Amino acid sequence: MRAQVRRRGKQQAHALGHRISEFVERLAVSPLEHVDATIAEGLQGIIQLVGADRICWYEVDEGSTSLLHKYTAASRVEAPMSPKIVPPAKMPFIGSRLAQHETVALRSLKDLPSDARVDEQFLRQLGVKSLLLIPSSYSPRKKGVLGLSSYSKREDWQQDSINQLAIAANIIGATSERKYSHAALQESEERFRYLFAQAPIGIALETVDRRILEVNPALCSMLGYSSDELLSATCSRISHPEDEAVELALFDELRRGIRPSYRIEKRFFRKDGSEMWGQVSVSLLDRNHGGVPLVIGMVSDISAQKTVETSLYQRDRELQRLAGHLIDAQEQERRRISGELHDDIGQRVALLACEVDLQCRNGSTARREAAPAVLPKLHKELDAIATDIHKLSHELHSASLQCCGLGVALKDLCRKYSNHYHLEIELKTQSLDGTLSPDIALCLFRVAQEALANVFKHANTKKVLLKVIQDSKKVRLTVKDFGAGFDPVTQSGGIGLISMRERLRFCDGVLSVRSTPNQGTEITAEVACLQKLQLPAVTEAGAPTKVKPTGESVLPTRR
Repeated sequence: MRAQVRRRGKQQAHALGHRISEFVERLAVSPLEHVDATIAEGLQGIIQLVGADRICWYEVDEGSTSLLHKYTAASRVEAPMSPKIVPPAKMPFIGSRLAQHETVALRSLKDLPSDARVDEQFLRQLGVKSLLLIPSSYSPRKKGVLGLSSYSKREDWQQDSINQLAIAANIIGATSERKYSHAALQESEERFRYLFAQAPIGIALETVDRRILEVNPALCSMLGYSSDELLSATCSRISHPEDEAVELALFDELRRGIRPSYRIEKRFFRKDGSEMWGQVSVSLLDRNHGGVPLVIGMVSDISAQKTVETSLYQRDRELQRLAGHLIDAQEQERRRISGELHDDIGQRVALLACEVDLQCRNGSTARREAAPAVLPKLHKELDAIATDIHKLSHELHSASLQCCGLGVALKDLCRKYSNHYHLEIELKTQSLDGTLSPDIALCLFRVAQEALANVFKHANTKKVLLKVIQDSKKVRLTVKDFGAGFDPVTQSGGIGLISMRERLRFCDGVLSVRSTPNQGTEITAEVACLQKLQLPAVTEAGAPTKVKPTGESVLPTRR
């Protein structure tokens, strides 16, 4: 009897193997759109040879490990339907066996161990008498289960049949993976095609020998060529020779795998002969299935940006050159005029005043009686001329700055504005010593001079605070008034502020301007300085010097 059963089992396995071979052949030639129908027909043919009532193919959900019903076939119409989803909690024991890639063959539910009560209860609710579950891992991510169930009798699952059914499970799994991969690839290609066509930047697909395979409409529009014209061209034909030589070295590194991508700004030739600046990003696309790698290039038109950059650069260079020449010429002219006034005109006028004074003292009585009031008046006017020439010389070139340093020069400057323009200036100097370079001292003096002139002309106020603070790293000069102010957003700076900024830029300094209408203006100039020696402060530290608008200054007079 057992021999007869074994013989029947072998015959069944042989027929099953033949049927599965036919099933595999049909799947191999079946188009992907007909795969589902072919699998359903194959399962129907298999269930007719096996004594079970229903055969199902389940896919394992990656997130929850639930069994998701995919295909089914039944040997009789009245066979109960299989559940669409089998959560792992419904069959914990069987699920753990399947997760370990073990086949579960139950001739009856009594074959389940005592700790599988949950599994047994679930299967009894479904009406299952016998069950065969064959796991299949057909990809690193995808898994499936081929299940056969009997609802009317117990089945004696033969190992030969199980082996044949395992082959069918693997074939179904591999075919499903091929179908899903093809669908994912097709979806990805459609998405890429859409992005390729709709992208606002130019995109080109090339071979590693720089032959253009595909271009999108944006690139055609940028260069003025049609798609066919670009496909028949090469990259070198539409690129500027100078930039092409630079890119060839980068492209060679990309082709040899030294770099995965590169970015470059280069010039292209449009169809009409004009040049276009483009920012180009190039990457190598490795193809997983072993095909020849492709190169994708993305181009953004930056011609307008380049034009603006070039214009700004040229303008900046021209302004720097002109500003430098202007400031240098101003200083040379100031020195020349200052020298002439002091050494020539001033000395001659002073000598004339002495001669007149001598004539007044030693002249004859008749001459004195003829013009008693002329000589003293002339003497007074000549003395006033000498004083004015001295003040003019100081404005053009500060001798006190050259001889005594920035602190003394600023005191003299404040005294002049106090006496002649009736400004009340509060001067504060802190830690200011003689280690400042002549260029920095002159720069800050000119900034203070320009700032006080602006206060007198525009601020409509008499109160000014001028402060200079020096430490080991920088020196900061601040001129603050309490007058009309202005709105920096709507009112740009005049030539005075431009001159200040240019002077500071030559000394690597910065100028900041803060102003509010009716609340005054504060100008701050800051220059980095390296002290040669750490000397103690030679000026007042924190003690302000008051310069009052009176005829006599509280500061000492320096000539």
